[in-house]
Amino acid sequence: MRYLLTCNPGLEDVTGREASEEIPGARLIEERRGRGRIIIEAPPHVEEHLYRMRSIHSAALLLAEETVGYTRQALELIEEITRESGVHRFIPWSSAFAVRGERIGEGHEYTSVDVARHVGKAVQEAYEAEYGLKPEVRLESPGVSILAEIDDDLFRLGVYLIGERSWHRRGYRVYDHPAALKPSLAYGLLRLAGARDNATILDPMCGGGTVAVEAAYLYEDARIVCVDKNPRHVKGAIMNASAARVEDRIEFYVWDARRLEELLGPGSVDYVASNPPYGIRLGSPRSVRTLYSDFIPSLYKVMASGGRASLVTTESAYLAGLARRAGFRIAHVRKVRHGDLWVSLLVLEKP
Repeated sequence: MRYLLTCNPGLEDVTGREASEEIPGARLIEERRGRGRIIIEAPPHVEEHLYRMRSIHSAALLLAEETVGYTRQALELIEEITRESGVHRFIPWSSAFAVRGERIGEGHEYTSVDVARHVGKAVQEAYEAEYGLKPEVRLESPGVSILAEIDDDLFRLGVYLIGERSWHRRGYRVYDHPAALKPSLAYGLLRLAGARDNATILDPMCGGGTVAVEAAYLYEDARIVCVDKNPRHVKGAIMNASAARVEDRIEFYVWDARRLEELLGPGSVDYVASNPPYGIRLGSPRSVRTLYSDFIPSLYKVMASGGRASLVTTESAYLAGLARRAGFRIAHVRKVRHGDLWVSLLVLEKP
């Protein structure tokens, strides 16, 4: 069977690797780079494995995938594909359903609302033809949620497996930092840094503590350190860690990331994953660069030889220059989606 997994755009390969690790027999079929989508092939009934994944936003059993084009004639083809897909058989007797339409790309003569409406019509017709009645459409709290997605000229139809609410919205986020990092992106930062158990993992600008909490879920025997100079954020990070029931696994400090070696000692940290402030948070690009110019030398001092740090930033060229001058090697660079922005993710390595 085929499954569509959505994730943070730019981390499709990370999600693919996690799927192969968590889902027995899973095989990657396709990565839609920059779209936040992968398709895997796996045995049926994978829900329990999907619930353990940290990088996905949603998952759907994929029932149809066909090219339909950009013109309004595509809507008739979408209805036909829906009727033949058997998606109506996933709606239990007397249960309600909803269609969640999404359109990716430009140049279409129809909207996501058009797609959802035509899919819903075809589902009701197919259900009535087979069972003799029309199922109820309920947009709020439906029994079954149907995925109807247009990706350029490609139509995908499926049934959501772990709920339609984005899986990155972890229940432990009781304190909402004003520039919070998605947990799925925090997971990606940790994986790309190469973090592992029996090591020291640091977030030197931890905000609400998302990276630290995700690290605590992933690495049972690691030393996890959460640092921020704002006492309010550290208190919020402790609240989030407590809600996640991992507060006893994390060390919390109110401290300036520009003096890390004074707190933790030189060469004491193996892996760093962090979301340093951007200009919108500090007020100007000059403030960002001033912070980075003081932070990067301290980061180099506190890291062990062979250690790696993954950072997201809008000032990638400037940060990379500082890192090289400090002695780091730039091990990896990529673009990822963070909220409404495409930012750079840099992995630095200390020789």
